[in-house]
Amino acid sequence: MRRRIWIFWAILAALIFYTDFQGRVLFPGASALSVAVLTSGLFILFLGWQFWYRSHPGFVDSPWFESLAWIAAVAMGVWAGFVLFSIPWNLAGLLGLWEGWLQTGSLRVGLAAAAAASSVIAAAGLWQVLVGPAVREVSISFPSLPKDLTGLRIAQISDLHIGPLIRESYIRRVVNTVLSSKPDLIAITGDLADGTVEKLRRPVEILRELKAPLGVYFVTGNHDYYWGAEPWLKRVAELGFIPLVNENRLLRKGDGSILIGGVTDLQSSQFVPAHRSDPRRAAAADGPVDLKILLAHRPESCLEAEPAGFDLQLSGHTHGGQFFPFSLIVRLVHRYYRGLYRHGRLRLYVNSGTGYWGPPHRFLIPAEITLLRLEAAGR
Repeated sequence: MRRRIWIFWAILAALIFYTDFQGRVLFPGASALSVAVLTSGLFILFLGWQFWYRSHPGFVDSPWFESLAWIAAVAMGVWAGFVLFSIPWNLAGLLGLWEGWLQTGSLRVGLAAAAAASSVIAAAGLWQVLVGPAVREVSISFPSLPKDLTGLRIAQISDLHIGPLIRESYIRRVVNTVLSSKPDLIAITGDLADGTVEKLRRPVEILRELKAPLGVYFVTGNHDYYWGAEPWLKRVAELGFIPLVNENRLLRKGDGSILIGGVTDLQSSQFVPAHRSDPRRAAAADGPVDLKILLAHRPESCLEAEPAGFDLQLSGHTHGGQFFPFSLIVRLVHRYYRGLYRHGRLRLYVNSGTGYWGPPHRFLIPAEITLLRLEAAGR
């Protein structure tokens, strides 16, 4: 944990230095002090409201705090795009592709173009957020799937991140969309909320309307542990969901049988030692089962899920990169970052996130409610 904190501060320091340098190039007439003050103000805006919310979660219902959170988050989205778009111009200068690049203003022109592009893209990404999550239909085939399981529909919600930016109207849209798809089973794969159970009780209550013939199942994500996983597990049970903490339920549909298992987040043991993720325990069954499905927040759980005997894993966590061009970096970090994959004999689906975290920005990576349909191989 201490090592991770040091890495965070090192990265933050590097980003502050990089942003300050870009500011000096963009505003050559400004003093070094004024650019430093502007840079410091930006980072205080980006991070300050989140630290404040962490220590004072009761402000989640304050109109002024909601306005501050939106301004800071939108600005962060513009800045993030600017940083990524400006890197090629800096690299070009470092490689000496332009002689006298700083003196001639070529870099300044490039950075101005990067700022303009990031602003336009952030506006488009914000519009996509306001539109709300789209339904993504995915068919997955399995050999020897029983007739009674063929056509079974699973709605997956992941990374909803209910909190200062995602409130009642967004949650209502998610619930109505899921219910209109008429799923047989609903899976919620972690990061449900960013806040305490007590302060988010009212918006979360809307989720009580989620119903499915085979049940609604929930597993924890890393953000659920940041705000207290045990209170949230109790809360989702009150909503009528079935929390799966390294355990499973055996479901039947006609003559077909499904084991629906769930594991805790891979970092859970750092917060609750007894919650260490255990796919083998989640896969344990007394007899043969036609299909074993695992709910796991992080795609990396597949490394243990496949040898444990699962046929299908549903995950989230990556947000699919959330927005372009950040999505290009995420696909380099995560082997499985968005969509349907095969890991050995295991089929893995990674949801792009039903909500968002940080910037309200979804350019080219729309928020997603997945509707999975099981098919027999050959159909």
